[in-house]
Amino acid sequence: MNIRQLVVKDYLESLTERDELNRIFPLLLESMEFEILSKPTEYLGLQEYGKDIVAVGIDEDNVKRRFYFELKGGADRNITTRNFYGKDGIQESITEATYTPFVSAYPKFEDLPLKVIIVHNGVIEGGLQKTFENFLVKISNSVDNTVFERWDIARLTAMFSENLFGAYLLTDSSTTKLFNRVLVNLDTSDGISRDFVKLIDSLFEKNEWKEYRTRIPRKWQLLFESLKLISFIIYTESKEYNNLDITKRYLTHLVLRYWYWILKNNLESDENILKYFNQVMKFFYEVLQQYFDRTLSIAQAKDGLYAENGGMYEQVGYTQRTFDYLAYFLILVNMEKACFKDYDLLDAKTGVHNVIRYNSVSKRPLLDIHSVVIVNTLELFIETDDIDSAIAYLKSVLATIRYRKEKSGMLPDANNSIQNVIKYTVTGTKPVYYSDSTSPILAILLEYIALFDLEAEYDQMRIFVKKYDITLGLFIPHHSKNSVSEELIEDKENDLEEQLFSKPLRDGYQVDTRLTKNLINDLPFEEFKEKMEKRKDEFIYEYRTDKAGYSFLKDLAHFYFQTPYFPDKWRNIKLNGLLKSVR
Repeated sequence: MNIRQLVVKDYLESLTERDELNRIFPLLLESMEFEILSKPTEYLGLQEYGKDIVAVGIDEDNVKRRFYFELKGGADRNITTRNFYGKDGIQESITEATYTPFVSAYPKFEDLPLKVIIVHNGVIEGGLQKTFENFLVKISNSVDNTVFERWDIARLTAMFSENLFGAYLLTDSSTTKLFNRVLVNLDTSDGISRDFVKLIDSLFEKNEWKEYRTRIPRKWQLLFESLKLISFIIYTESKEYNNLDITKRYLTHLVLRYWYWILKNNLESDENILKYFNQVMKFFYEVLQQYFDRTLSIAQAKDGLYAENGGMYEQVGYTQRTFDYLAYFLILVNMEKACFKDYDLLDAKTGVHNVIRYNSVSKRPLLDIHSVVIVNTLELFIETDDIDSAIAYLKSVLATIRYRKEKSGMLPDANNSIQNVIKYTVTGTKPVYYSDSTSPILAILLEYIALFDLEAEYDQMRIFVKKYDITLGLFIPHHSKNSVSEELIEDKENDLEEQLFSKPLRDGYQVDTRLTKNLINDLPFEEFKEKMEKRKDEFIYEYRTDKAGYSFLKDLAHFYFQTPYFPDKWRNIKLNGLLKSVR
């Protein structure tokens, strides 16, 4: 057995829960070009009479057949006397699969010869082997046009090695080493490993995409199946550490890299490609659901996101953890809002409101990129007509920023380096690369002050900005529809979205928001609002991602690659008379 098969065998044997085999086995069938008619995840809790998976495909003898697969994983992965006999045992499952019909609209389904297969990621008890074979011979003699097989860990190892792992993932020693290092180092940092980035890049770059006529070439189908496989492997390994945050981080990178590849090849409207992407996207969504199902009740308790054993790090760690938590919670909200027409935004707002209420550090941004969380929170409150909560949250954030600057001399770091924040907090000395003389986050929040017509807060911030000589700089990409600086674009190989989904976006310029006129006199609030209104169309862009229905992916990309929101995110907000109702 070569190194690839050893890796595959170890992984398959590690699937100790029944649902894990249920998820991964259909990937194998799809890679082998089976047409799956039903899956165990679709019939969870329903009696399917020995048919966890029903499929149609070409057998090894080139005969087209119906296939009934009965999966035995978890505690039942080894076939023993205990799970062979008795109620719900293998003997009963095979009998039910054989004699209980499966109704399908598939053309001439009933006319196809049948193969019933027991699939288990283990072995069969030595003394039971002969009994099992005799049973299969006996039942096959009683039915026509039906054969039986058993696929054990050895058979599965060979099949997964050839059709999935060996197709893209473990094709050579270099890829195998990368993959092994990824798994070994999953829990060694709070980010993702460089090996994982290299691995995913190498898979996408292995072949050059070319247009197809009617069917996606098999080599690309295998890549897409491999990406699903990687997602699930990361998930199962993360469960070993009891840490779904690992899966959340790694799948974030995978989803964004996948979407970048789609945009790069202009495939965002190709339904065949999107079908595969949606499978990974759906799994990412399910992981986020599980993550927040497990943690939201804790996060809504008093200081629920505080780590009691964090020591001095919690001065920074508690805040960073809370903003990260809110970032993904709001991304999940926007994801569900986009996908489900009847989604209850009020319930989501309550969850966000409670996390903010019981974790006061949610109003204390440490990094400029925390503006993404603040903007999404304000957006949710506005969308649910809760202007009171939006204004209260905005005021709290502004007050905390002022207090922190006055007491410790710190504004949120515009370079978004949490390490620099830690050094500054612990030593009291500003690191060389800590940047807060320019504050993009305050430039954004001042526009919300204008939106909510908060004159008193404007006057406070104007005095504060002047006192500490803070430059209010807003990032504007060169790619606007009405841009006059397109010739300054440095990355001419990638458009705005392709940059957004692949790296921190730097192709743009800074526009200063001045709170003075004639460089000396204070700018009155009404004139500031007029000034902001005139800048409304400063940045206009038509996103392919929005048109494809995946606008929530932009939120994910902005946060992951630490690219601040562009002003089109908030400058088109309409309060529709809501402001008058709260005054």
